[in-house]
Amino acid sequence: FVAGALVVTWQMLPAEDIVAKYIPQFDEPAVVYSGPEAGMSDGSSSSSSGGNSKDDGEGGDGGMGIDTMPTDPSEDGSVVGAGRTVPSFMQCPEGGGLCCNGNAENCMLRVDQMLFGMVHNSMSSEEGDFTFGYNQKYELEKALIAGYRGLNLDVCNCGGVIQFCHNICDLGERYPEEVFSNTLEFLNEYSSEVVVLLFQASTETGPTVWNDLHSEMKNVDGFVDMTYTHTYGGEWPTMGDLVQQNKRIIVFYFNGGTCYEDGCPPTFNYFYNYAAETQYESASLADLENFEYSCAITRKPKENGLPPDFLVVNNFVTPPDEDASAEANSRTFLADRLTACGNMNRMRPNFVYLDFWSHGVTAELVQYANEQFAQQLGR
Repeated sequence: FVAGALVVTWQMLPAEDIVAKYIPQFDEPAVVYSGPEAGMSDGSSSSSSGGNSKDDGEGGDGGMGIDTMPTDPSEDGSVVGAGRTVPSFMQCPEGGGLCCNGNAENCMLRVDQMLFGMVHNSMSSEEGDFTFGYNQKYELEKALIAGYRGLNLDVCNCGGVIQFCHNICDLGERYPEEVFSNTLEFLNEYSSEVVVLLFQASTETGPTVWNDLHSEMKNVDGFVDMTYTHTYGGEWPTMGDLVQQNKRIIVFYFNGGTCYEDGCPPTFNYFYNYAAETQYESASLADLENFEYSCAITRKPKENGLPPDFLVVNNFVTPPDEDASAEANSRTFLADRLTACGNMNRMRPNFVYLDFWSHGVTAELVQYANEQFAQQLGR
């Protein structure tokens, strides 16, 4: 069924065209899944490999559908085994063949037709010893394993040292070389996966120079070679193109920062040249459910710029709230929200920001929405 919040009031397009163009349809999946995201109690469930992994485990049965929250949480409410094994919904065909972000059907979609789960402030986790106000329970490497393909990172200048911190130095940090090395290791292990890195300049620390961050990338052998260069105004490549060309890292930046006199790194794309973003200052679930408020566009390309290629839907509350995230990341809440914001802005959502990724079913819902859209376009 189409999510219940799909209420179309415009007369510009027939309803069927509106649904096909703008709205993710969240029907029941044809094949239910198992794995840690399904709340398997012992954390040892199937390890069906997302992408072309070196470990081709076989999936089990007895999982649950996309509309059901995991039923066997850990004591603190998060999903048992989150980020330990690749979930079976990130599954490429057996025997090889072109595959993109865990599904062969994604390969036909352009980047601006995809939906990505974007881990908000992904460096800031309880597991990573961030002192307070952390947005995630587990570190970003586990989010990659769990199926998330967007990482948002705050860039800080702490006494001349570049860190990923949450606006305050020395109260929790990740270092670029480690993050880039681990991300590259993941991509080398899973040669079908494309990752989006979204860097946000911290306004509370020293000045951010984007070329300096690019230099940190150069310190990791092979990282820069895998980054994609986009031409402003050009058509975005298909996921299949990126996989075949091995250009599987897409870089965006925003919130200030400067570049050298001869320009920014060619692989760095200013996010709001391409994206329209919904409200990012929701204080409660009630604010998120107030679609007139929370789906309104707050940041977008300049008036003399090109129309946005991407719609960003923020699905978190400030300050971070683990209990609220468990609800926001549930199937019904998220499906209704993506549907409402897509309808309101007449764009198909491309990025959904979330906190506490280890709660809920966001990664699976994103995967299923992409598969379904690819099937719609292929008809």
